[in-house]
Amino acid sequence: MSKSGHERHPDDWYVEPAWCVDALLQKEKPFLGKVLDPCCGSGNIVDRLMAHDVIAFGSDMRDRKDGSFPVMDYTRSIPSFCPDSIISNPPFKVAQDFIDCALASTHDRVAVLLRLAFLEGRKRNEWFPSVPLARVWVSSNRISMPPGGTDISAEGGKTAHAWFVFEHGYSGAPSIGWIQKEDSI
Repeated sequence: MSKSGHERHPDDWYVEPAWCVDALLQKEKPFLGKVLDPCCGSGNIVDRLMAHDVIAFGSDMRDRKDGSFPVMDYTRSIPSFCPDSIISNPPFKVAQDFIDCALASTHDRVAVLLRLAFLEGRKRNEWFPSVPLARVWVSSNRISMPPGGTDISAEGGKTAHAWFVFEHGYSGAPSIGWIQKEDSI
């Protein structure tokens, strides 16, 4: 059982609320070209991107929305689709590999929604200087992200999350900022 009180989903599929995607889009400059969510689940991020007139498409390792998205693992979908940017809520257990794969196949940005604890760890401490982490958007509201197939609670979650934005061509220390539910209006 996770800190949230939910059983851990075997694929690490957790559903992000629309407001946190909208808040990211309010903070970031427009994303260039085609944007892929290669871990799209039931398509929340893709739907929000399209609502903001972003050219967006998704894929997932499982069919989670009645054939709406191609079924393929991110290691196949990212190089196959060659997106300009990626916005995703990938499984935490593969996040570093996911980011490396995404950076190898994009030329604008890679934005991933992860637990804030992603900043910790010896291996990542050595890895961070080698990637263009430009911004970290910490959520001021705890984001409720229950396992896929369950209802998103109106209440906040129990874990701190942030959008980690990697921008090609960026060098230097990342900036830190905050998002909140109200940013999404």
